[in-house]
Amino acid sequence: MAIKVFKKITTGGMPRERLLQRLAEAGIQHNDYARVLFNDQHFTTSEPHQGNLVVVAVKELGLNDGGTSSEIFAAASRQGLALCTLELAAHFRLQYMDQPEGPYLTVASAKTRDDEEYPNGFYLRRLNGTLWLRGYRATSDYIWEPASAFAFLINRRKDLCRLPLLPE
Repeated sequence: MAIKVFKKITTGGMPRERLLQRLAEAGIQHNDYARVLFNDQHFTTSEPHQGNLVVVAVKELGLNDGGTSSEIFAAASRQGLALCTLELAAHFRLQYMDQPEGPYLTVASAKTRDDEEYPNGFYLRRLNGTLWLRGYRATSDYIWEPASAFAFLINRRKDLCRLPLLPE
């Protein structure tokens, strides 16, 4: 499978409060689960840096019948892709203002708590013209559809990245 960089993202360099302010100024909506994640101790901010994001459907990772989050993340890792931070999801939302109307895009990230009732991470969506950064919950046995789209980082460790990159 060849992958193409979907978006080069600049993340970090902004305290959580400023990031929330920027999201509000941009008219981006969020739900209660998103607020819980923003207040989580694992929502940390970093120094500015860049990363390349790819968007892949579950079936593109070889999971033709769909898969659980764990199966999806393991398949992505074998392909040289890495999970995103919660902070990156917020910056991605701010830098992907032209998202088309329609299906959501889940930002692949590690769950911060081993609690089925606690939000897993974020997804991006444009619904009825409104941009959203929403938190979501999925149980460990939830099967994602083969067409479900996830955003991953291209792993910076070249020895782990086995996918040929298509030109941007």
